[in-house]
Amino acid sequence: MAHATRLFALGALFAAAPALALSNPFTEDFVAGSANWGTASGQTPPAWVPTGGPDASAYITGGFNFAGSAFEDTPVLLRAHESFNSSGGAFAGNWLAGGVTELSYFFRHNAPVPLTPFARIAGGPTGNTPAAVGIQFAPVLPNTWTEVTIPISPFSPQFITFENSDFNTIFSDIGNVQFGVSVPESLAGVDQTFAFDLDQASIVPAPAASVTMLIGIVGLTRRRRYTG
Repeated sequence: MAHATRLFALGALFAAAPALALSNPFTEDFVAGSANWGTASGQTPPAWVPTGGPDASAYITGGFNFAGSAFEDTPVLLRAHESFNSSGGAFAGNWLAGGVTELSYFFRHNAPVPLTPFARIAGGPTGNTPAAVGIQFAPVLPNTWTEVTIPISPFSPQFITFENSDFNTIFSDIGNVQFGVSVPESLAGVDQTFAFDLDQASIVPAPAASVTMLIGIVGLTRRRRYTG
Protein backbone atom coordinates (compact mmCIF):
# COMPACT_ATOMS: atom_id res chain seq x y z
CA MET A 1 0.00 0.00 0.00
CA ALA A 2 2.83 2.39 0.89
CA HIS A 3 4.51 1.64 -2.45
CA ALA A 4 1.28 2.35 -4.34
CA THR A 5 0.86 5.60 -2.42
CA ARG A 6 4.36 6.74 -3.41
CA LEU A 7 3.70 5.91 -7.06
CA PHE A 8 0.46 7.86 -6.96
CA ALA A 9 2.19 10.85 -5.41
CA LEU A 10 4.96 10.74 -8.01
CA GLY A 11 2.41 10.55 -10.82
CA ALA A 12 0.55 13.50 -9.38
CA LEU A 13 3.79 15.50 -9.26
CA PHE A 14 4.50 14.94 -12.94
CA ALA A 15 0.90 15.70 -13.84
CA ALA A 16 1.12 18.98 -11.95
CA ALA A 17 4.43 20.02 -13.55
CA PRO A 18 4.13 22.62 -16.30
CA ALA A 19 4.49 21.19 -19.79
CA LEU A 20 7.24 22.72 -21.89
CA ALA A 21 6.17 23.07 -25.49
CA LEU A 22 7.17 25.15 -28.47
CA SER A 23 4.73 27.99 -29.15
CA ASN A 24 4.65 29.30 -32.70
CA PRO A 25 4.00 32.15 -33.19
CA PHE A 26 5.27 33.52 -29.90
CA THR A 27 6.58 36.86 -28.67
CA GLU A 28 8.15 37.38 -25.27
CA ASP A 29 7.38 41.00 -24.42
CA PHE A 30 8.26 40.78 -20.71
CA VAL A 31 5.10 42.59 -19.64
CA ALA A 32 4.87 40.47 -16.47
CA GLY A 33 8.56 40.35 -15.54
CA SER A 34 11.83 38.77 -16.66
CA ALA A 35 10.10 35.47 -17.60
CA ASN A 36 12.83 33.29 -16.03
CA TRP A 37 15.47 34.48 -18.49
CA GLY A 38 19.15 34.61 -17.53
CA THR A 39 22.07 36.98 -17.92
CA ALA A 40 25.69 36.42 -19.00
CA SER A 41 26.50 34.02 -16.17
CA GLY A 42 23.14 32.30 -16.26
CA GLN A 43 23.09 32.43 -12.47
CA THR A 44 21.13 35.65 -12.02
CA PRO A 45 18.00 36.97 -13.73
CA PRO A 46 18.15 40.12 -15.83
CA ALA A 47 16.74 43.32 -14.43
CA TRP A 48 13.17 44.04 -15.48
CA VAL A 49 12.31 47.56 -16.61
CA PRO A 50 8.56 48.33 -16.87
CA THR A 51 8.80 51.09 -19.49
CA GLY A 52 11.14 52.34 -22.19
CA GLY A 53 11.22 49.43 -24.63
CA PRO A 54 10.98 49.87 -28.41
CA ASP A 55 7.22 50.39 -28.08
CA ALA A 56 7.62 52.16 -24.70
CA SER A 57 6.67 49.00 -22.79
CA ALA A 58 8.70 46.63 -20.57
CA TYR A 59 12.05 45.04 -21.41
CA ILE A 60 14.94 43.20 -19.74
CA THR A 61 18.51 44.37 -19.28
CA GLY A 62 21.81 42.86 -18.20
CA GLY A 63 25.26 44.28 -17.56
CA PHE A 64 28.54 42.97 -18.91
CA ASN A 65 32.14 44.00 -18.26
CA PHE A 66 34.69 43.45 -21.06
CA ALA A 67 37.74 43.37 -18.74
CA GLY A 68 38.22 39.65 -19.35
CA SER A 69 37.29 39.67 -23.03
CA ALA A 70 39.63 39.55 -26.01
CA PHE A 71 39.05 40.95 -29.48
CA GLU A 72 36.41 38.86 -31.33
CA ASP A 73 35.31 37.00 -28.20
CA THR A 74 31.60 36.24 -28.30
CA PRO A 75 30.03 36.56 -24.84
CA VAL A 76 26.41 35.56 -24.35
CA LEU A 77 24.63 38.42 -22.56
CA LEU A 78 20.98 37.34 -22.23
CA ARG A 79 19.49 33.90 -22.56
CA ALA A 80 16.31 31.81 -22.59
CA HIS A 81 17.03 28.30 -21.35
CA GLU A 82 14.76 25.29 -21.27
CA SER A 83 16.23 24.32 -17.88
CA PHE A 84 15.19 27.71 -16.46
CA ASN A 85 11.65 27.32 -17.86
CA SER A 86 12.28 30.60 -19.67
CA SER A 87 9.08 31.96 -21.20
CA GLY A 88 7.34 28.78 -20.06
CA GLY A 89 9.41 26.74 -22.52
CA ALA A 90 7.89 28.55 -25.51
CA PHE A 91 11.17 28.50 -27.46
CA ALA A 92 12.03 24.86 -26.66
CA GLY A 93 11.23 22.02 -29.03
CA ASN A 94 11.31 21.02 -32.67
CA TRP A 95 11.46 24.22 -34.73
CA LEU A 96 11.24 22.26 -37.99
CA ALA A 97 8.05 20.41 -37.10
CA GLY A 98 6.71 23.62 -35.55
CA GLY A 99 7.24 25.55 -38.78
CA VAL A 100 9.46 28.29 -37.34
CA THR A 101 10.95 30.40 -40.12
CA GLU A 102 12.17 33.50 -38.33
CA LEU A 103 13.68 34.61 -35.05
CA SER A 104 13.64 38.32 -34.29
CA TYR A 105 14.30 40.54 -31.31
CA PHE A 106 14.91 44.16 -30.39
CA PHE A 107 18.36 44.94 -29.03
CA ARG A 108 19.94 48.02 -27.47
CA HIS A 109 23.25 48.78 -25.74
CA ASN A 110 25.05 51.76 -24.27
CA ALA A 111 28.62 50.87 -25.28
CA PRO A 112 30.43 53.76 -26.99
CA VAL A 113 30.82 51.99 -30.36
CA PRO A 114 28.54 50.02 -32.70
CA LEU A 115 28.33 46.32 -31.84
CA THR A 116 27.61 43.23 -33.93
CA PRO A 117 24.92 41.10 -32.24
CA PHE A 118 24.40 37.38 -32.66
CA ALA A 119 21.84 34.76 -31.65
CA ARG A 120 23.05 31.31 -30.67
CA ILE A 121 20.20 28.82 -31.09
CA ALA A 122 21.21 25.60 -29.39
CA GLY A 123 19.92 22.05 -29.37
CA GLY A 124 21.33 18.60 -28.93
CA PRO A 125 21.07 16.16 -26.02
CA THR A 126 22.21 18.75 -23.49
CA GLY A 127 20.08 21.56 -24.87
CA ASN A 128 23.18 23.73 -25.27
CA THR A 129 25.27 22.16 -28.01
CA PRO A 130 25.58 22.04 -30.96
CA ALA A 131 24.12 25.37 -32.04
CA ALA A 132 23.43 27.52 -35.04
CA VAL A 133 24.89 31.02 -34.73
CA GLY A 134 23.22 33.78 -36.71
CA ILE A 135 24.68 37.28 -36.89
CA GLN A 136 23.31 40.70 -37.70
CA PHE A 137 25.41 42.03 -40.58
CA ALA A 138 24.78 45.70 -39.77
CA PRO A 139 26.25 46.70 -36.36
CA VAL A 140 23.81 48.15 -33.83
CA LEU A 141 24.46 51.79 -32.93
CA PRO A 142 24.68 52.83 -29.28
CA ASN A 143 21.51 53.77 -27.41
CA THR A 144 19.25 52.77 -30.29
CA TRP A 145 16.59 50.06 -30.20
CA THR A 146 17.28 47.96 -33.29
CA GLU A 147 15.35 44.97 -34.59
CA VAL A 148 17.50 41.95 -35.41
CA THR A 149 15.95 39.36 -37.73
CA ILE A 150 17.39 35.93 -38.51
CA PRO A 151 15.64 33.72 -41.09
CA ILE A 152 15.47 30.12 -39.89
CA SER A 153 16.49 28.45 -43.12
CA PRO A 154 19.44 26.24 -44.10
CA PHE A 155 20.11 28.77 -46.86
CA SER A 156 20.38 31.85 -44.64
CA PRO A 157 23.79 33.54 -45.04
CA GLN A 158 23.44 34.86 -41.49
CA PHE A 159 24.25 31.42 -40.06
CA ILE A 160 28.04 31.53 -39.86
CA THR A 161 28.45 28.21 -38.04
CA PHE A 162 26.54 25.08 -37.07
CA GLU A 163 29.33 24.08 -34.65
CA ASN A 164 30.34 20.93 -36.56
CA SER A 165 26.71 19.84 -36.89
CA ASP A 166 23.98 20.69 -39.38
CA PHE A 167 20.74 22.66 -39.69
CA ASN A 168 18.33 19.73 -39.39
CA THR A 169 20.01 18.18 -36.36
CA ILE A 170 20.05 21.43 -34.42
CA PHE A 171 16.61 22.78 -35.22
CA SER A 172 14.81 19.50 -34.60
CA ASP A 173 15.47 19.88 -30.87
CA ILE A 174 16.06 23.40 -29.57
CA GLY A 175 16.73 23.87 -25.88
CA ASN A 176 18.31 27.31 -25.50
CA VAL A 177 18.29 30.66 -27.29
CA GLN A 178 21.14 32.99 -26.39
CA PHE A 179 21.91 36.55 -27.40
CA GLY A 180 25.31 38.24 -27.37
CA VAL A 181 27.78 40.42 -29.22
CA SER A 182 31.17 40.08 -30.85
CA VAL A 183 33.76 42.04 -28.88
CA PRO A 184 35.27 44.86 -30.98
CA GLU A 185 38.96 45.64 -30.69
CA SER A 186 38.23 48.99 -29.03
CA LEU A 187 36.43 47.30 -26.09
CA ALA A 188 38.69 44.27 -25.60
CA GLY A 189 39.94 44.28 -22.01
CA VAL A 190 38.05 47.47 -21.12
CA ASP A 191 37.16 47.39 -17.42
CA GLN A 192 33.74 48.97 -17.70
CA THR A 193 30.25 47.54 -17.40
CA PHE A 194 27.77 48.31 -20.15
CA ALA A 195 24.03 47.69 -20.32
CA PHE A 196 22.47 45.33 -22.87
CA ASP A 197 18.71 45.46 -23.36
CA LEU A 198 16.35 43.04 -25.08
CA ASP A 199 12.66 42.98 -25.89
CA GLN A 200 10.09 41.27 -28.10
CA ALA A 201 12.00 38.06 -28.77
CA SER A 202 9.78 36.35 -31.36
CA ILE A 203 9.45 33.24 -33.46
CA VAL A 204 7.00 33.11 -36.35
CA PRO A 205 5.55 30.34 -38.54
CA ALA A 206 6.18 29.72 -42.18
CA PRO A 207 3.82 30.78 -44.94
CA ALA A 208 2.55 27.58 -46.54
CA ALA A 209 4.51 28.20 -49.73
CA SER A 210 7.86 28.35 -47.95
CA VAL A 211 7.65 25.38 -45.61
CA THR A 212 9.76 23.27 -47.98
CA MET A 213 12.66 25.68 -47.46
CA LEU A 214 13.10 24.15 -44.01
CA ILE A 215 14.10 20.75 -45.42
CA GLY A 216 17.77 20.35 -46.17
CA ILE A 217 21.26 20.30 -44.81
CA VAL A 218 23.85 22.96 -45.43
CA GLY A 219 27.46 22.54 -44.29
CA LEU A 220 29.18 25.82 -43.52
CA THR A 221 32.83 26.25 -42.70
CA ARG A 222 33.23 26.91 -39.03
CA ARG A 223 34.90 30.28 -38.51
CA ARG A 224 34.68 30.75 -34.78
CA ARG A 225 33.21 28.83 -31.87
CA TYR A 226 30.43 30.59 -30.02
CA THR A 227 29.72 29.09 -26.61
CA GLY A 228 27.13 29.90 -24.01
